[in-house]
Amino acid sequence: MGLINTKIHRDNLYLYLTELDLITPLIKLLIQKGTKSKVGQWRTPWVYVCPSDQAHCDLYHRVFFDHLNHIHSFCRECWKVVVRPRNIIELFDLYELQKDIGTPCKCGKETRETTSSLYGGYFYNRGKKEGLEKYEEVRKLVNDQLSPETPVILKRACTEFEIGEGSKGPSDKWPDITWKEREWELRVEALFPRYGGIGGGQPIPVQAYVMREWIHYAHSKGDPTYKQLTGGTPLVPPYVTYHKETK
Repeated sequence: MGLINTKIHRDNLYLYLTELDLITPLIKLLIQKGTKSKVGQWRTPWVYVCPSDQAHCDLYHRVFFDHLNHIHSFCRECWKVVVRPRNIIELFDLYELQKDIGTPCKCGKETRETTSSLYGGYFYNRGKKEGLEKYEEVRKLVNDQLSPETPVILKRACTEFEIGEGSKGPSDKWPDITWKEREWELRVEALFPRYGGIGGGQPIPVQAYVMREWIHYAHSKGDPTYKQLTGGTPLVPPYVTYHKETK
């Protein structure tokens, strides 16, 4: 599918993304008709920079956890290096960093109640050892390409599994999967053969739409750095005020 180069036109990236975005003028049609194509991925806060066919996250989360109250064995071996960009500029810098690293990854805006940061980037690893190694690599890259002040952590599985309503508590207390549980997982998986992996590749117009939504989100959350991506122009013109400044 290819990926957007956000390093070019950075001084007015919003305009460049608008030219690539074919989703916005088609939203009403997409909502009315629906779609099973790649265009259906426009309803997401994420750009899946490096997709994975192995992790069927919707199945593990929406079926096993939400409906069956079970943390899948695949999830228990999922160790995520998480980067927390401090502003929208760092989010786009993280996106560019992820393009070169070759690990299944995504980045975007955070909309979950269990997460306090505005933006996030995730690198998916199999097992704690691989996660720790990737943490060291990503920490160094973030130091060089974003900032040493940008938070980077290593965590296990989805946040909702550990924190929030219906969670299973601290991940270091989760028991190992038994062979009977694994057999049961396989029987359930057979009922949902159409679930795909992480992302699956997003067309350029979808990426552009999602990225434009990041910039809108930055504006709505009071992140003033977004103006570095709009040529200094505010997305919404200021309203008229009538008070006098007082000292």
